Amino acid sequence: MQRFDFSHPPFDVLGPAERSRVEQAVDILYFAAEAVILAPGEAVEHMFVVMKGMACERADDGEIVAVFRENDTFDSRALIAGRAGHRIDAHEETLLFAIPKAVVMALIDGNSLFAAFFFQSAAQKFAALAGRGNNRELQTILTASVRDAVVKPAVFLPADATVFDAAVAMRDHKVRSVLVGATDRVGIFTTSDCRDVIINGTPSDTPLDALCRFELITVDIDDYLFDALLIMTRHIIQRVVVTEEGRPVGVLEQIDLLSYFSNHSHLIAQQLEVADSLDALRAVAAQMETLIAMLAGHGVKARELARLMQALNGKLFARAWELIAPAGLFANSCLVVMGSEGRGEQIIKTDQDNALIVRDGYPLDGVMVACEAFSAALADFGYPPCPGRIMVNNPEWVQSQTGFRNMLYRWIYQPDEAAQMKLAIFVDASTVAGDASLLQQAREYLFGIMHDDASYFARFARAVDQFDAPMGLLSQWLGSGRHGAELLDLKKTGIFPIVHGVRAYALESGLDDTNTFDRLTALAAAGRLDGELAHDTAEALSFLLELRLAHGLEAQKLGQKVDTQIDAARLSTLERDLLKDALAVVKRFKTIVRHHFKSGAF
Repeated sequence: MQRFDFSHPPFDVLGPAERSRVEQAVDILYFAAEAVILAPGEAVEHMFVVMKGMACERADDGEIVAVFRENDTFDSRALIAGRAGHRIDAHEETLLFAIPKAVVMALIDGNSLFAAFFFQSAAQKFAALAGRGNNRELQTILTASVRDAVVKPAVFLPADATVFDAAVAMRDHKVRSVLVGATDRVGIFTTSDCRDVIINGTPSDTPLDALCRFELITVDIDDYLFDALLIMTRHIIQRVVVTEEGRPVGVLEQIDLLSYFSNHSHLIAQQLEVADSLDALRAVAAQMETLIAMLAGHGVKARELARLMQALNGKLFARAWELIAPAGLFANSCLVVMGSEGRGEQIIKTDQDNALIVRDGYPLDGVMVACEAFSAALADFGYPPCPGRIMVNNPEWVQSQTGFRNMLYRWIYQPDEAAQMKLAIFVDASTVAGDASLLQQAREYLFGIMHDDASYFARFARAVDQFDAPMGLLSQWLGSGRHGAELLDLKKTGIFPIVHGVRAYALESGLDDTNTFDRLTALAAAGRLDGELAHDTAEALSFLLELRLAHGLEAQKLGQKVDTQIDAARLSTLERDLLKDALAVVKRFKTIVRHHFKSGAF
């Protein structure tokens, strides 16, 4: 007889005596294909673990809400409640381990980790999965705080201290910067400033108050260390001032941060800043792929990686546009990225989605030459052309300010399917180069002409259902994909419904945020979305992005095309369990979206 496998959750937390108790009590049951394992309302006396075959849980309307495969556990909720809520039947000939309820309840009473499996919320389970990676050799930046790194105590000098005083203080305290206290503000003076003083011939008795910079770039001491890295990457700086309760208490240097967590994201940002040719940018773009794989391997999560890559991609695109566009065009235009890149939710290089807004009055003659060159450069860097040509080598997406306003007006007042798709992409736009006010003015115009047209928002929100499978989200697990594998499209069934539903709320609310996680936070804070639902939705999206990243990195390693279809059978038991929880959150969120926007009426 096949022995019970204790290597899968929740049984992997049991001790030797507890495992022995399970082995002595477990039984094996056989069910023919389509046989009912549990009927709605039936008393539940066992917890089941699939030994071989497949079982399906169906709602009252017959929709498949869960699929159980080898090593999957069910029905813990019904076991606690005492009676089954849904029908569970065998999809094919199925063998089940059956553990008596009394044994399971004794394990719950005696093992808090085992009990947590049954009583944790979906969001807690997502967090628990992240925690299982904590046995890595390095503590990740994601979980470390600024307090964990080497933060040098702040060295303060009075406002009337001189350059000479600053040089002496930096030497004596072995620091690269000093903070300068004024009556109502604090500035910073660094070794780089000292160098400039010497080069410019500034007298050494010049007061620091006349030379230091008072626009401090800060991070709180309890912020994530990753946030400090992101700030340094965005601003191309070598240090940030650390605050505690709003007061400057120290300085975090780039070298200390990088020594805590060895990666070269900051160096990549610096290389992008000084690159003087497209060839140089191509070499840096190749390094970014290596960086993604390394950080993911060290446990940095997809949500944080996406923020970092948004910053690096933005600098790459901006530098490429600066090298290609004439100076006048660069100053009189706004280059924007849209879609997942605009939201800051894309990690692995994906299709180009970009547009150019040109200031009214600037001649458009010759603009397309620069745009064609830019699109070609991005393709050379590894960013594939957009199949729908939503990119700057398409004149439709290169418009004057007035042209963009007219296009937005048509999208709103002639809202066919194509117009709504284009609007959805544009709503996620973020500036990467040029005059950001041009995009801001376009967004303000858009929100100004929308008013409170409930019927438009209903039609816009309806797209959350466009990828539904006929039998529900999980039914397609029973289908057959490439090479006979069972595939699930993460984007269509999970990521897109969340992103677009949140986007519809953001559009209705006139939010400036483009990131889905930021939008969820803002919507919950404004009372537009239930706080618990917003939290669960954010956690579900984060988990789905993790799966997409892992699948994409594996495809890259094998030299395969990166897509969003995963083979569910290759997931671990815990991942499949959490995927079911995530898709249940997606279903609940979609129901709320339909109800709020009354999109079923269209």
